[in-house]
Amino acid sequence: MEISYYYVNPTGNITLLADTPVEKPFRSLVARKLMELEPSAEQVGFVSGTRLEMAGGEFCGNACISAAAVYCSEKKADRFEGGLRVSGADRPVYVKAEKKNGIYEGSVRMPEAMDISEAEVTVSGEKRKLPMIVFPGISHLIIESETDKKEVESLMPALCRSLDCEALGAMFLDEKSKRITPLVYVPDPETSVWESSCASGTTAVGIYLGSRCGGAFKADFAEPGGILGIEVSPDAPPVLRAKAEIKYRKTVKITY
Repeated sequence: MEISYYYVNPTGNITLLADTPVEKPFRSLVARKLMELEPSAEQVGFVSGTRLEMAGGEFCGNACISAAAVYCSEKKADRFEGGLRVSGADRPVYVKAEKKNGIYEGSVRMPEAMDISEAEVTVSGEKRKLPMIVFPGISHLIIESETDKKEVESLMPALCRSLDCEALGAMFLDEKSKRITPLVYVPDPETSVWESSCASGTTAVGIYLGSRCGGAFKADFAEPGGILGIEVSPDAPPVLRAKAEIKYRKTVKITY
C-alpha cells in the first residue's frame, strides 16, 4: 500500500504525520516501518483534517502544532486557530499556528494534570521517590539529581508496567540552568526514545515547579532540539509554545 506522510521538525522532535488512512490495528506496524525508513524520526502520528492519532495512542503537544502546520499546508493557509481532536485527550485541544518565514510558530493548550504524586523507583540499588505527573495517555517522572540515564532507559518498560502507564516519560531536569533531557517510552509500538524535545514532559516540569510556588510558573527550557516555553497557572490550562517546520511530504510503499 502507498503511504503518504509529512516529515515535520517541531523543535527537533522529528515527527512523521501520515495522511493516508490506516486502520487502527495496522498503525503500529506502519509506524515501525516509517521509522525504519526515516531513522531521524522520533514519533509517528496519523492525521485527517483536524484529527490527530499518535501511533501509540499517546498525547503529544509537539505533534499537535505539527498537525496544525500540516492542516495549514493542505488548506494553503498561513494560520490555524481552533480545536484538534487528539489521541490521549478527552476533549478538543486548542492550538494556534502561524507561518512566519517558512516556520510555524505555535502554541497549544495542554491537558491539565490528572494527578501529581510520587512514584517509588529503584535505581542503582537505591529506592527513591520521584515526582510523577499523570496526564491522559502519558505520565512523566521528574528526575532532578544525578542519575545513570542508561540505567533509567533500561528500566522504562518495567516502570511503565508497574506504574500502570499508557506511556511513560523520564524528564531529567537541571532547574538551575533551565535544561531538560527527555526520554519517552511507548509500549505499542515498543519504542524508547531520547527525544530532542518533549511538549508534555515540559508541561509536567512546569506543573511540578509551579506546585512548589503556589501553582503559577512560566519559563523557557533548553532541550536538545531547541527551546520550549511553558506557562502554568492555578486557574487555566497550561500553555506550551513551540515552533514547527514542514521539511517535505513523501509517498512510500509499505506492505502489511
